[in-house]
Amino acid sequence: MLDFTSALYLGLRHPSPSLRPWHQFTIGAPAALADNGHTTCKLPRANGVPVSFLPIGGAFYVISASPRNGDLPGSRLAGIDGHPATAISAALRSLHGGVPAWRDLEATDALTRPDLLHALGLADATGEATYRFQTADGRIIERKLTPEPQRRDWVKIFPKDRVPWPLQEQEQPFRWRDAPELDAVVAEIRRNVDGKSGTIGDFLTAVEADRVRLGRRNLVLDMRFNTGGNFMLTRDFLAAWPARLSPPGRMFVLESAITFSAGVVDVAYLKQAGGDRVTLVGEAPGDRLMFFADQQQVTLPHSGVILQSATQRYDLQDGCRAYKDCFVGIAQPGSATGTPPALAGTIDKDKGRKPISVQTLDPDIAAPWSIDDLINSRDPGMAAVQATLAGHG
Repeated sequence: MLDFTSALYLGLRHPSPSLRPWHQFTIGAPAALADNGHTTCKLPRANGVPVSFLPIGGAFYVISASPRNGDLPGSRLAGIDGHPATAISAALRSLHGGVPAWRDLEATDALTRPDLLHALGLADATGEATYRFQTADGRIIERKLTPEPQRRDWVKIFPKDRVPWPLQEQEQPFRWRDAPELDAVVAEIRRNVDGKSGTIGDFLTAVEADRVRLGRRNLVLDMRFNTGGNFMLTRDFLAAWPARLSPPGRMFVLESAITFSAGVVDVAYLKQAGGDRVTLVGEAPGDRLMFFADQQQVTLPHSGVILQSATQRYDLQDGCRAYKDCFVGIAQPGSATGTPPALAGTIDKDKGRKPISVQTLDPDIAAPWSIDDLINSRDPGMAAVQATLAGHG
């Protein structure tokens, strides 16, 4: 087994202009062994077979496909070149670190690449593979697929006029809507970034002002597709937000396996600040309460492989009391941190430290997406919120 330094040397010195897939996996092995969601090996982009997958409940489902394969969206992957889906899932989880649900999300690109599947012993050839699908009505479809460029005319699992609100306007990092049926406003954050239309801090301030203006008692914050960014842009507002809802007003925070990195930290601040008045709905987030982030990237010149190492600890369970390598924003006051001194000094001076200590971020109300939800354009998280407010949850 190569250590990280040896793998890095291979990538820098390998004489060929492109590594074979098994070489790429060898280089990526140390990243996977770190068992940390942010520590990873990113392979050069390449065309995949004309379907895209989403892991749901431990299985992989087709959510879009080329027009020639338009009968596949909604079907479940049953096997590839004679290998059952269970064996495929286990092998793909060995490529990435983190919780199983996050490993499955990271593996979806490899699942469409016959060359990578061949390197794992899951496909018979590097340029094609026979995929086996099971449809919702139990039919089995076997189809030989070869890589091709993805185009805009692919068939999606639901038509454009039936896309659930959380999946609309995916180019927007944050947005909100009024929900009078819930006596609430609903805000969605997909990335902790400042957008073209304004800063995320101004957005949050405006959402709260509009909630008050509209007289809505409740707030629903949808973090199910928040893959991260800079939580320091949202930290102080989120830590104070639950207290702004007067009883009996409630805050519901929707989360999923896609909730990752800064998204997880955001949810932790909200739960710490609001306690029982903040109800988590959906699925467990895509990372543990202890992880490393703030990654550094190195691109290997011959292979194009990107090695991404995480450098700073995030302890959301015990407030970083036992560690001296945490990111300064959540570290204990006065302790050493893993943040470069210049940046640490700036944050200490401008924003200070706010440690986090929560016992769990598992949902208080389970409301996972199912393939039937997607096919029928249902939103299980919002349905759970509505049932709870109506007294049925």
